[in-house]
Amino acid sequence: MQVFSKLFISSTAAVMLSLGPTLAHAQDFPARTVKVVVPTGAGGPSDLCMRVIAPALQAHLGQSVVVENVTGATGSIGLTRVTSTPADGYTLVLPSAANTASFAVRPQRSMDLEKELVPIGKTCQAAQTLVVSPKLGIRSVEELIKYGRANPGKLSFASIGPGSSQHLMGELFAAATGIDMVHVPFRGEAAAVPEITAGRVSLAFMAGAKPFIDGELVVPLATTNAEVWPPMPNLPPLRKTAPELANVSYNGWNGLMAPKGTPPAVVRKLSEALQQALKDEKTRASIMQQGNMPGAGTPEELAKQLAYDRLMFKRVIDERKLTFTE
Repeated sequence: MQVFSKLFISSTAAVMLSLGPTLAHAQDFPARTVKVVVPTGAGGPSDLCMRVIAPALQAHLGQSVVVENVTGATGSIGLTRVTSTPADGYTLVLPSAANTASFAVRPQRSMDLEKELVPIGKTCQAAQTLVVSPKLGIRSVEELIKYGRANPGKLSFASIGPGSSQHLMGELFAAATGIDMVHVPFRGEAAAVPEITAGRVSLAFMAGAKPFIDGELVVPLATTNAEVWPPMPNLPPLRKTAPELANVSYNGWNGLMAPKGTPPAVVRKLSEALQQALKDEKTRASIMQQGNMPGAGTPEELAKQLAYDRLMFKRVIDERKLTFTE
């Protein structure tokens, strides 16, 4: 018994010594500036969301939070840069639905967020908005479906690129309604809007539609949120506009993630700070002015979203028999 006790004490001490640096790091964290890499350009939905949250997050962490845009390869360059940094919580990344969609369509060229990164929490969530060209004279989803069925091949829909979440939402809508539509990819939503306004493209599912709606450049019909979307309370949920769309709903999102291997205690500290930041009334108001809603900021919420995206996007790709060569 005495020998066993000595062995137990010795092994416990060894474990504690090995964990010592990790525990000390977690207790002291953060001791310096935290960097958040946004893998998209300045001024985009993810960038605007993070820059609104950063001051409140900084206040709760007690250290500076710096936002850096690293663009290229549908976010892969920024994501890869972060996974190659030390897993210490000081360099984070803000992926979005664009990255889960990218992995679904090009798994050999895109990062698997669930395997390579650790979730901290969802920051902003955004319902996509179904908008149509003012030239169509259509004011409801019911009218759009009727027109599309009566004019096969005449409707076209914009996206920010093949395999984007906007593209897959368009395909999901076409599959549910049986409408034959032509996909027209653009380099960003802002580039697509003039074509929609002029009537050269019929419609789009947009993540950042609000400023274009406010400017009367596009006509909104519905949102992809399961219920009424609080920033756009006058629009119906798409799934409630027609029986065939009852199962069609989706929320875009962005969220903070850390390199795999980041100590759980550090992830917890970051998540707790994010949750507090997202409760700040000024921060929440700014997020809603962008047409978005704050996330819950928990690892569990973001992990659930990643799993949902993987299954939903795969289903759309399989059902529509979509192939991507680029």
